[in-house]
Amino acid sequence: MNSAFQDLLQKFFLKRMMNQKQASPETIKSYRDTFRIYIEYLNIVHKCPPHKISIEHIQAEYILGFLEYLDHERGNQTKTINNRLAAIHAFLHFMSFEKPEYSATIQRSLMIPFRKTKKRQIDFLTKEEIDALLEACSMKEALGRRDRMMVLILYNTGIRVSELISLRCRDVIFDSSGTAGYIHVIGKGRKERNIPLWKTTASYIKKYIEEHSLKSDDKLFINHTGDELTRSGVRYRIDCLTEKAQKIIPGLEDKNISPHTFRHSTALHLLQSGVDISTIAIWLGHESINTTHKYMEADIEMKQKTLEKIAEPSVNGYRYKPSKDILAFLASL
Repeated sequence: MNSAFQDLLQKFFLKRMMNQKQASPETIKSYRDTFRIYIEYLNIVHKCPPHKISIEHIQAEYILGFLEYLDHERGNQTKTINNRLAAIHAFLHFMSFEKPEYSATIQRSLMIPFRKTKKRQIDFLTKEEIDALLEACSMKEALGRRDRMMVLILYNTGIRVSELISLRCRDVIFDSSGTAGYIHVIGKGRKERNIPLWKTTASYIKKYIEEHSLKSDDKLFINHTGDELTRSGVRYRIDCLTEKAQKIIPGLEDKNISPHTFRHSTALHLLQSGVDISTIAIWLGHESINTTHKYMEADIEMKQKTLEKIAEPSVNGYRYKPSKDILAFLASL
């Protein structure tokens, strides 16, 4: 890899991302993977081995080709492609300060737009479906007891799966009775927030920690081999629980349930319970309240579907007759 490009890329991660922005490990991993794949693309498509990659390879033509490569060769979804482009844009912004002599090239590359995504309907779980998933957790097995805690926390807090697997025992704060408390979460951009727990959730977590003799610094969620639970591990367990819960509520077969579905469900149920949208945004750790507005739209869609099932009243018998005395009419309002 050309030393100028290599130095710039290393400075981008060490100076800009880790030091200045203090980006989360998830963001670092995502950006790292983007440039790994970009280097792979240059090598395969343009026959440019890593040691020959230079700053000139960040031109718009190469980036546009990379997006096509992600789409047609790797079969990536639009959201993934946009995430890769966001990483490249971040690097280009950094490059504009470090290498102003390339400003024309950088501006052309920054003009590459993100792809439009189709607005898809939000999947969410009803209270009965949550109960069915909890019932699917076998309390006779350690794995089932851990899964039950996982479902309780996901639904109670609405945290992201990355936040879930990062939880340590010290992040769960109990009151003096041990039957209530909150979870301390470090979310996107290392922003911290505290989320209250139901008494049911708090007491269950406390019992689980005591049962497994977990220490303050121990991870709350580990897999069957004792290693840290991964994102794919959480997804796998949710799939297993969903398959069992379908025997209780067959309608679950029609839903694409993922760990993020619990987050949607928490937000929607908070909204339906009368919690204002700004509080929900804080609860979920949204940087912008605009992100939370989609739950309002989903709630309105649900209410509209309910309204369509109700017979409309007949209005044919009413005929408007204007009042002769407009003041009397206004007084009657």
